[in-house]
Parts: sequence; structure tokens; C-alpha cells
Amino acid sequence: MKETINECTEKLFAGLKKAYSNLFKNSKLEIDTNKTDIRVINFQVNNYCNSKCVMCNIWREKDYKYIDKDKFAEVLKDDLFKNVEHIGITGGEPLLVNNIVDYFKVAIESVGSLKGLSIITNSLLLEKAKVVIEELNTLSINNGISFSVMLSLDGLNEVHDRNRGINGSFDKVIELANWLKDKNIPFTTGTTVTKINVWNVDKLLMYFKQMNITGRFRVAEFINRLCNDREHNREVIRNFDRDEIYQLLLFFSKLEYNYENDEGVKNTYRSIRNILQGGNRLIECPYKNQKAINVGCHGDIAYCAPKSPIIGNLLSGKGSKIYNKNLQLLSKVKSNYCKNCIHDYHAEPTEELTNRIQVEQKYKKLINVDFYNENKNTLKFNFINDQVEDKTIFIVGWYGTETVGDKAILGGIIDHYKNKYKDIKIYVSSLYPFITERTLYELNVDAVVVPVYCEEFYKYSSISSEVIVGGGPLMELEELALIEWAFKLAKDNHNTTTVYGCGIGPLYSDSKIGAVKEILKLADNIYLRDDKSIEFAKSLGFDDKSLKNIGDPSIKYIKKVSEETKAMKEDKKLSCFLRELTFEYRGNMGYEEFIKFRTAFEKGLADNIIYLCKKTGLKPHFYSMHNFVIGNDDRDFNYRFTNEYFKDLDFYVEDKLSSVEQIISEMKSSDINLSMRFHSVVFADTLDTKFIAVDYTSGGKINSYLTDKNKLNRMVNMSNLINKHDTLYNYIKLNYNGYLK
Repeated sequence: MKETINECTEKLFAGLKKAYSNLFKNSKLEIDTNKTDIRVINFQVNNYCNSKCVMCNIWREKDYKYIDKDKFAEVLKDDLFKNVEHIGITGGEPLLVNNIVDYFKVAIESVGSLKGLSIITNSLLLEKAKVVIEELNTLSINNGISFSVMLSLDGLNEVHDRNRGINGSFDKVIELANWLKDKNIPFTTGTTVTKINVWNVDKLLMYFKQMNITGRFRVAEFINRLCNDREHNREVIRNFDRDEIYQLLLFFSKLEYNYENDEGVKNTYRSIRNILQGGNRLIECPYKNQKAINVGCHGDIAYCAPKSPIIGNLLSGKGSKIYNKNLQLLSKVKSNYCKNCIHDYHAEPTEELTNRIQVEQKYKKLINVDFYNENKNTLKFNFINDQVEDKTIFIVGWYGTETVGDKAILGGIIDHYKNKYKDIKIYVSSLYPFITERTLYELNVDAVVVPVYCEEFYKYSSISSEVIVGGGPLMELEELALIEWAFKLAKDNHNTTTVYGCGIGPLYSDSKIGAVKEILKLADNIYLRDDKSIEFAKSLGFDDKSLKNIGDPSIKYIKKVSEETKAMKEDKKLSCFLRELTFEYRGNMGYEEFIKFRTAFEKGLADNIIYLCKKTGLKPHFYSMHNFVIGNDDRDFNYRFTNEYFKDLDFYVEDKLSSVEQIISEMKSSDINLSMRFHSVVFADTLDTKFIAVDYTSGGKINSYLTDKNKLNRMVNMSNLINKHDTLYNYIKLNYNGYLK
């Protein structure tokens, strides 16, 4: 006979309680009963649901019993809840309870300290939801307490429907969200990330931004209350492969740096990232700390929903007695589960996270050009007792924000130094270490990542036999100071400093120009990547003999990987490697003028791509050279750009991660490559493909590269695209006329 969900959990936890009882029979744990001060109740009003979520089994059970409103009132009057300030009512699906409003009325009447109420719904009972929520909102306003709604929304269109198991459910969520906005009723969306929707969350976030919706994200967890630790659940819950984990690290970083405003929620996202990387939970938990409790639909209570056993029933015992006599069970839950719990109970940071943030903030203050100028001769670092291998190189620069081009640069630099020295130890500094760890994995390189914002950065700058600023532009960034510090410490300790394959610019301020001059002055070897950078260095007073143009370090690496990468030609394929036009490329424009120009450029670019495709039969494919929010995830631009200009056209946008191999493969398989990201130009040229370069740098690095290659005829500028919708088509007619035939 099929067990109900309540029978399932009762059996499970009966065994656990017996085991725990035996465990603690001969031991004494210090339990603080005075610490119990319940402020939050999470109440599951029912245990049945009309969704069929992949991460939950409540819908598979037939537990239709639940306490009525009078029993709920009896529960709430327990002395355990005398200080409760917030009650969140969930399910199951709470709107399946016919008189759900009565439960909220009971909460207000029974709990004198109450300050807020909330409800979570799947929106499937759309019309009932509108009636109930409006009534609850009025009820809360009349009683002077806050009220909020959370709508479950796991993806766009069919992705949400798949995760929630009901066709058409996405449309109902959106209709309810729009209705809530019209009624000015506060709400958020709650997104549960599983293996099904992991590649859709970026699109969903873009949608939230466009619709001005506040969304919160969590990773699906194994939760005892949901009986979801079964084989089919384990396929989608916390079963991410290496690429999916990296995608989530990128995504939760995006939420932290470019979306979420609440510092507590940001800490939750930091904690999620840490757990995904194999670390511990970095935030506290109100349930663990005896400030919140889980109340089930039968009057039962548990210390928390994910891992606590049911410890008793408030209809047959006094709450405080039940809670306090079982605290050893809570201690066991803490010991066994809390450190790895990824569930999104927002709370204060742990001591570990607090210390991390403080250390990072301390060292971030040093990465400032003015601070460097003021303190370079007085701030001392002493690593005299530290030793390194005979030949150690420390590669610094913008790593931790690397594009695919930067990955190829790093691969080229490491190949060069391995050939030069044979047996070396490699360290790479990183602004965001998980990014560079992924890069080294993709490059199959054995190297140590050194975080910039810690003492280790200054240590390896001081003791490495050679410090190298590896590729990329020396441009208008405050982070030029990290290179200044690295070179200064290397020189103070009589070690070699090398600028290897860098460009120079754009630079606008005297302070950043001064920083570049300082870097070059501290360098023993200055190897730049183009003649224009050589000329700029000369203008700063450096002798021609001290400067050498070695080209872009990525080129040899691209050629090496290309030899190992097979690609089948795809008919009528236009591959686009575009990027957001950001403010550092404003030239002499003010902000308002720049925004107007950018809008005109994007429209002109879209018009040109559409016209080209209509005339030639090409299908546009949009790929990203960068996946990280710092430096702008090109996928976000592609989603926005195509959504705005290509709605009724046939196109493809790549959702997945970008690598050197993948970009090479896509370029080699294309008829034409439209390259805007600088290194997409380098890739397309090095691979000897048919390409058009869009000069978003207005005479900067793209112009410099193509000038050195004697291929300026491969470039179009932004004004041409703004003024003429057939610029790209005419370019192909002029340069690749044979292709059109």
C-alpha cells in the first residue's frame, strides 16, 4: 500500500530518533535551552500539490489531511511562539486549502507580536490567487502588518513548465506577476535551480531586469519534508557536472555583483558558491540558531525542513518542552548536515565569511593608483624567510576576468616559458580565483592560482624569480595598481620583471597614464603587441631599443589548438562575436551622448545583420567570447540584442560556456565571422577565415592589430553601420564576391 508523505517522514525520523537516542545515551552535549527564541514560523498548511515538480514528491503522495483553522489557533497560542514576528504559509500548494484566508486571520488574532505574513504559490489556481491575495493584502494593511507574495518561477516558457511538471504554468505565473504589479502588491519570484533549468537562468534573469521583477534564486536541496531523496530526484538535485557547477558560479556571481541589493541575500549567494566549490556554508541559519521553526500541517514541529526529524506534535504536548528536550537532535543535525546545507535560509554571515570580506576589503584598498603613489616607498612587505623553487614565474594582469582571448594569451605565455625554462613552477594571480582555476583546467596547465586580494599576492610578487604582466591592455583601470605593486616588489627583491605581449590604451586620465609609465619604468623587458603601443611607449620617453613588438601572445596558441580541432563547414552560417559597447570606449562623449550613440549603433548593427542575412540566406549565430559578469557576459548582450531586434527572424544564441576550442570550432565551421570582441578578430584572422571586424575601439586596438597585419580593409567602423544598413553586405561584395556567387 502506498504510504502518505506523513507516514513516510514519520517512519524515517522514528529510526533517526532511535539512533540519536542511542548515540547520546552515554554522552553529554552542552545545549543552551535559554537560547530558544522563536521569531519565525514556516507553516506548511497542507501536504498536497497540483504541480509535479521534479525536485519534490509531495504531489506523488495523497496526504489530504491537515489541521483546521481552530487547531492552527491552538498551535499558535503555544508559549513557544510568544515572540513570533513573521509567519510564512506554504504547502504543498496553500491555495488548494479552500479557506486559506482564515489561517491568516487566525495568525493575526493569535500572535500579538506578529509583524509580517507571506505566502508562496505556484500560480496554477490563477483566478483564486488574485481573489485570495487581494483579500490578504487588505487584511494585512488593516492590521498594520507587512505582507508579501512569492511566486515560484523556474525558467522561461517550457523550461519552467518542465521543472514544475505542468504545461502552461509559466503563462499563469506571468499573468499573476503582472496583476500583482498593477495592484502594487509586493512580491518576489523564487527560482529553484536544478539540472533541468541550469542553462536557462541567465535568460530568466534578463527577463526579470526587463520586467522590473525582483527574483530570488536557490539551488534545489534534498529536503526530508519533501521526501525527495529518491532516484529520480537525485538525477536533478545537486547533480551538476563540472560545466554546470561553473555556470552556477558565474550566475551567482552575476546576482551578487550586478543584480541583488540586499546584503543578506548576497551573503546567501556567496555561501552557495562556496558550497558548490566544495567548501562549507558561509551563512548562519535562524533554524539552527533556534530563532525559527518548521510547523507541519498536522501540528507537528521540526527544527528545520531540510534535515530535522519531526520532534513532536503541538496538539499533544507543550511546545517549549518538546523543543528543549530534543535539542540533542538539533545538535546532531548541526554536526552532520548544516555545514553542507545549500538551502536559502538568509541569515547573518559566519565568522569565516566575515573574515574573508574584511581581508578582501583591506587588500582592495591597496589596488588604487593614488594609494600606490603615496605609499610605494613607505609600505614594506617582508617575505625574507619564504623560499620558492629555482625558477618560478608569477603571471599577473587581469586574470580572474579572462575572456576566451585572455585564455589563449595565458596558454601562449605558459607555452613560451615552458619552452624557455623547461622545468618551472607557475603561479597566476587572479582577481576572481574560480575563473582562473577554470581557465587552467581548460588549458590543462598545472599552476597555482594566487588571489590578488590577500597577502599571498605580495608574497609571490616579492619572491618569484620573474614577474610577468601577461598580455591584455594596459588601460584606464584602477587595477593598474596591482601590476605596479607586483613589479615594485619584484624589483625591491632583485627579481626580473617583464611586460609580455601587452597593448596600451585606451587611457584618458593623467593618473592612469602615469601608472602605465611607472609599470614600463619598472620593467626589465618590454614586449608589446602592436606598433601603436610601441609609439605610445616612445611618447612616454622610452627608448626604441628597449621596446619590442612580439605580436599578440594568443596567436601561437590559437594555431596550436586549431591543428587539433576539427570542424565541419555549416552551410549559410554567419557567426557573430559581439559585445556590449561600454563606457570606457566613449572617446570624448559625455554619458548622455554616449548612451544615444550606443543605441544608434546597436540598431545599425542589427539592421546590417538582418539585411545581410536576407540578401545572402545566411543564418546568424551568436556566440560569446566572455561569460563572466565582470567585463560583461556576452550571452547577456546576445539575449538582449536578439530579443530587441530579431524577434521574428531565425537565429541561434549559444547558452553554454565558451572555450578556446569551442570558438575555434565555430569560426572554422562558419561562412562568415562577424567579429567585435578584440580577440574574436585575432582568432578569425589567425584561423584564416572570412571575417569582418567591427571597430568598437574607434581607432584603438582593433585598428592597431589590423594595421600591423596590413588588413585594415577587413574593418568597418561604427558610424558606417549607423548610417548605412547595407554596409556589411557591400563589404562582402567588395572583399568576398566569390562567396556571394
